[in-house]
Parts: sequence; structure tokens; C-alpha cells
Amino acid sequence: MTKRWIDAEALRSPSLEGLLPAGLRDAGPVCDIYAPGHQMHYRHQEEARHTPSVAVRDTLVDGTRVSLLLAGGHELEWRHHDPQRLTRVLELLRSMCRAHPEQHALRVGPYWFNCATTSDLWQECPLSRPAAHLA
Repeated sequence: MTKRWIDAEALRSPSLEGLLPAGLRDAGPVCDIYAPGHQMHYRHQEEARHTPSVAVRDTLVDGTRVSLLLAGGHELEWRHHDPQRLTRVLELLRSMCRAHPEQHALRVGPYWFNCATTSDLWQECPLSRPAAHLA
């Protein structure tokens, strides 16, 4: 299978206006960073898939900060660059949430999130800035 990157500028092209769903035509801000807390590389996801995971009993997303209450009472403090997407997925699939602490990865149903730990160097991106800065 050939992997193809989606060019956000091409999605905004008027020539694609009637061909793509509205959500894809208006791609909005994008992030191309693979640092901790940003995009998850497929190799990272594959490594995380093969590490021990623990059920997440509760989550709190406050800006880019993500607090996880794990089964057994242990807590993790992580960060993720796209709190809006993470929150939407958690609202739909909260009961299917598992943390992979060794790889700082969060799986919610079929969705994977690359999270940054408190010791990771944090980088801002267009998705991690407060909404007021995106206008």
C-alpha cells in the first residue's frame, strides 16, 4: 500500500470544492511535528501497541494538559497538542481508553495520541495555541 501525505493547501483549492466533504475542504490549522505530544508516527504507534497498557478510569483535559487516572489509582500528567480533537474522541469513546506509559501513548478506541510527559521538551504548534490566537 502506498502512503500519501495530504497537502492542506491543496485541500483548500477551489478545484476540489465539490469533491471533498466540508470537513476536509476546510482543513484549518495543521501540525507536522512528530515530537512528544504532537503527531504520532506509525513506528511509534507500532512500538506502543506492543507495550503493556493500563485502563484509564478518568481523564481531564485542560488546554494541552491531560490528566489520566489509571486503574489502580495511579495518575499520569501528559500533554497533547490538539486538546479539541482529544476531547471529542474521549467524549465518544471514554470507556475504551488505555494508556501505554512506556511509550507515552494514549489509545482511545481506534485512535492513538502521542503524548508528552512532564520531562519532555514542549513545542507549541498551531493546534496547541489557545483558540484566540488562531484567528
